[in-house]
Amino acid sequence: MTTTRNPWTLALLFVTVAALPGCKKEATSSPDAGGGDAAADDGDGGGGDNGGYDGPTEDVLTVDAFEETMQTKQSDVADCFAQAKEAKPDLAGKLSLEITVAGDGSVQTIKFEDSSTIKEASITSCVEEKAKGWKFPRTRDGSPMTLPYSLNLS
Repeated sequence: MTTTRNPWTLALLFVTVAALPGCKKEATSSPDAGGGDAAADDGDGGGGDNGGYDGPTEDVLTVDAFEETMQTKQSDVADCFAQAKEAKPDLAGKLSLEITVAGDGSVQTIKFEDSSTIKEASITSCVEEKAKGWKFPRTRDGSPMTLPYSLNLS
């Protein structure tokens, strides 16, 4: 089971690496803040909020934010699976998706990958219907972002 997930893990790793330049910029600004003026600006302007760069990165779609959101949506997929399993009790396998998130965080498209071992139309149509209500953080530049997600259902 673990080996079937490695390609997805690698794909998520590559997406994470692609998202890191924003994080690196934030990290390099801290050591540069050693100068008097920059340190004074950071200390005075902070208030109690993370109004600087920390706040927006939490509100931007990253691989971690995508994974967290999808974990909260697993109950939707489980409901779809349970309904399909009533008709086919021996139904089990892997469901692999590609979810395209629009710039505003809504689900633009959902595609069921050929690598899915579950090809049950009742599950795919149910998941597509539920995905219409899913909301993710906004994408960094407002462009759609497509990310893979895989679930082992049994």
